[in-house]
Amino acid sequence: MVGIRIGTSGWSYDDWLGPVYPKGLKKSKMLEFYIHLFKTCELNTSFYHIPRMHVIASWTRKVPDDFTFSVKIFKGITHDAKLDPRKYGTLLEQYMNRFKPLDSKITAYLLQLPPSFSKDRGEHFRYFRAFLKKWIQKYPPEKLVVEFRHLSWMDDEIFQFLKEEGIAYCIVVEPLLPPVLEITNPNLSYIRFHGFGESIWFDYLFEHEEIREWTEKVKEVAKKAANVNIYFNNHFSGYAVQNALELMDFLDIPHPSLQRLRSQHNPQKGQSRLDTFL
Repeated sequence: MVGIRIGTSGWSYDDWLGPVYPKGLKKSKMLEFYIHLFKTCELNTSFYHIPRMHVIASWTRKVPDDFTFSVKIFKGITHDAKLDPRKYGTLLEQYMNRFKPLDSKITAYLLQLPPSFSKDRGEHFRYFRAFLKKWIQKYPPEKLVVEFRHLSWMDDEIFQFLKEEGIAYCIVVEPLLPPVLEITNPNLSYIRFHGFGESIWFDYLFEHEEIREWTEKVKEVAKKAANVNIYFNNHFSGYAVQNALELMDFLDIPHPSLQRLRSQHNPQKGQSRLDTFL
């Protein structure tokens, strides 16, 4: 379906060896396998640290021209500094400069706010508004996506504010917040499937019927937004890949057979060219 990109949050997981990747595949080859399943990926590693320039350059070289990334903004800005400009200082500039080589392939930057970041705390609302103002002045507003983790942000005032600034709201599928299908940027909507695991959210396999129900919701979102980025973050045991491919099937988005890719790839010989998967 045109305008809908589906992928997972990250690609480099040891427990994907077997369920997703053929056993024995080196981590350095995982992206080269992943790009034959999906046309987009959400970078999770950029949340935990700012990747080195040569690593980002290698991602640029490994992916095809039509492959896109969404990039999660560094937690030093969001979770440690809680958007307080006195605390994150020049970190945002460092972060954005580091990703310049990949920028043409980046469709979204995800600003995930921590659960402790509440609209009810006056300074948090001020920091949030100040961050958006700074972003809009220096970076493309149409690429910024905001993911809330506190219920206080889920009101009409905030959604209207995001609409006025042209910033996309991230629809979430998780235990803490309701999955409000609000579109605040007509050019981009963003959906993250986290899961409902009992001890860990992400240790969760969405059932067939859950994916079927979300297929209809995705279609509704796609009527209101020109582009929809969808990422599955339930990465335990390769669940994210299974659910992402299932949603693609429901939406009639073509993709190769995972089983066939695994069987045709020989990790021992290090095959990674496209024609080894066809």
